[in-house]
Amino acid sequence: MIPLKQMITVTQGGELDAWGKPAGGTQTVYQCRIDEESKLLKDAQGKDVLATVEILMKGFVPIGFRDRIEWLDEAERTRKKSPLLVQVIRDLSGKPLFTKVTV
Repeated sequence: MIPLKQMITVTQGGELDAWGKPAGGTQTVYQCRIDEESKLLKDAQGKDVLATVEILMKGFVPIGFRDRIEWLDEAERTRKKSPLLVQVIRDLSGKPLFTKVTV
């Protein structure tokens, strides 16, 4: 249906380090589709933030706001960000089809 040709590594958020960033946790690799675009969103705290990437993964993927997502962009640069928005896209019966993460 939708080609999932890219890969991301999700590091589950653990305790916060001295700078308030999630540290530690287990790493899991997922196939996905990454679309880069800039748009203004509200984060979990209600602040306006600029989102630059939408990540689409098949099925339900357990991702939280303390997790760190790492991927290679089109210029072969390693990018690391935490999710701003997590959505589960479901079919008419309620079955999860995709997990969409905006960072």
